[in-house]
Amino acid sequence: MDEYLIYSVEDDKEISDLINIALTKSGFNVKSFETGELFLDEFNKTKPNLVLLDLMLPHIQGDEVLKEIRKFSSSIPVIIISAKSLIEDKVNGLNNGADDYIVKPFNIKELISRVNVNYRKYLETKFIIKIDHYSLDEKNESLYNFDEKVDLTKNEYKIIEYLFKNRGKVVSRDELFKVIWKKEDKNNSSRTIDMHIKSIREKINDNDKNFIVSIYGNGYKIE
Repeated sequence: MDEYLIYSVEDDKEISDLINIALTKSGFNVKSFETGELFLDEFNKTKPNLVLLDLMLPHIQGDEVLKEIRKFSSSIPVIIISAKSLIEDKVNGLNNGADDYIVKPFNIKELISRVNVNYRKYLETKFIIKIDHYSLDEKNESLYNFDEKVDLTKNEYKIIEYLFKNRGKVVSRDELFKVIWKKEDKNNSSRTIDMHIKSIREKINDNDKNFIVSIYGNGYKIE
């Protein structure tokens, strides 16, 4: 499923195998871990798209694992799967940073449904690049200033998309010209690109030139 990677942290092998098999059959890529230590070792190397986390683990408990996850990222969804069923347990789990809470024993169809909810959210945001209050929607080839869509021409969109994807890098006018017309034009590229940049700045209210920064003699960049 679009390389959607799930880490499952569960020390009960029977439950772990059930989760792995069910989600794999549903098209997800699943890696299972018996302890928090093994999970954190892999987590430090490769970040998943979703974590399924048991609370009662050997050695490092699930709530400590959750804290370690949240030290790195507040956006990776974490679904707690636990035998702790008291309302206090659920509230503590959610307050500590979990996105959802499932009580054991659970219905595997419910688990798949909860995972699918997060997968749909992932698809909705996968093609979104956010810089400050600007959002670039690659899927729909649109730019938003806060929540307001910016009316860009096709070529203006190509320019701003390229600058977004090369954030922090100085992009020359010649390079931007080739992004649009797929060829070099040493004579006219500077003037043509400058006109497009001017138009983009006006449309996104960047009249102070603080967002699209001019680099004298080189080109432009977005910090």
